[in-house]
Amino acid sequence: MEKLVSNEEIEEKALELIKAIKEEKDYKEYIELRRKIKSNKEIMEAIDIVKSLQRSYVKSAYLDNNIKQELDNELNKLESIPLYKEYLIKEKKINSILINIREGLNIIFEDILNNKIS
Repeated sequence: MEKLVSNEEIEEKALELIKAIKEEKDYKEYIELRRKIKSNKEIMEAIDIVKSLQRSYVKSAYLDNNIKQELDNELNKLESIPLYKEYLIKEKKINSILINIREGLNIIFEDILNNKIS
């Protein structure tokens, strides 16, 4: 059976898709927000506290209500920081775009395997 597309062509098209994503305004804004967050000591300390509390809560098998309450409070504080809030919104948008791409590709691959596309 003859290949319809070479591995090199597939890789080239995948790289084109990655390049297109990276050139999108939303992606660029997301990367810039992430850079700003990583250089913001207050936000990074708040993230570390949240991560530590999350680990403790998991270790408690989600049973320690005191840890849960403290975790909720720290998350609320973190999410009230405008820069972090903006970052979360942009991250959600980027994740949604990536999920749509993945689902679209899965549909195309399924159609190819079911001989709906030749």
